[in-house]
Amino acid sequence: MLNFGYWTDYTKNPIEAQNELCKLVGKFADLHLAKNLADIGSGFSEPAILWKSIHTSLNVTCVNINFLQQKVASQLTRLSNTKIVNSKINQESLLSSSAEETISLVNATAKVLPFRDKCMDRIIALESAQHFKPLLQFIQESRRILEHDGLLVIALPVIKLSKSSSVLAAAQEFMKLGILSFMWASEHYEFKNIKSMINKVGFDIIDIHWIGSHVYEPLANYYICNRKAIKKIILKNENHTLLSSYILNMFYDLFERIIYRSALKMKIAYQEGIIDYVLLKAKLE
Repeated sequence: MLNFGYWTDYTKNPIEAQNELCKLVGKFADLHLAKNLADIGSGFSEPAILWKSIHTSLNVTCVNINFLQQKVASQLTRLSNTKIVNSKINQESLLSSSAEETISLVNATAKVLPFRDKCMDRIIALESAQHFKPLLQFIQESRRILEHDGLLVIALPVIKLSKSSSVLAAAQEFMKLGILSFMWASEHYEFKNIKSMINKVGFDIIDIHWIGSHVYEPLANYYICNRKAIKKIILKNENHTLLSSYILNMFYDLFERIIYRSALKMKIAYQEGIIDYVLLKAKLE
């Protein structure tokens, strides 16, 4: 998956953390009451597959502008759809399973969603909205395709400003994260601006859940404590026919030191209140 993950005292590794974040977002979005979900910026569609496995009657449409990611997603969702249909056949004695009960993939931008008005009752952007440029257009499109009682749920890392700090000061602090400042987002959104945009379009924010304490520090701690083990796993999976072991180790060590320093900076930035991670739930006013 492509997210930071949600870490608890019982989380053992990043895969478990990423699954926990998906489950948390699904509960936050009240997917047990939903019929039609648009997962915007869906990555490899693994969150959608997880949500569909829990809520089998949910119609899920994954929207992603990255065609290469969708090629991988098509293989994963094809397998998932087959399991869902077979499960339906076993449970319902050969009652037909319609195409709308599967996961669909749409190659499109979040700024122009190719759906008719008021066709969705849930829209989720799980750790993807920070890449939407401009974010305002995505929110406007969400308003257009959401039913009146539908929910818009956004989960994303944000910059937090104190009353005495400026956007420029926060941006400068954010850039200190090193390589993560580039990997994290193409747009670095400040929380107050996100709230303003959502309200401006006509949404009412009905719930805000801060989860940074379950994201940044435990993720950084996991990486710091498992540096050697992670290196062994990566090098074991590399193609040694192209690069000598010495060169491979040299490049890895250089890259790993950059990531390590960035992980430390990310942890410190959260502790200093510069960054956080937020779940936002909004409905039309």
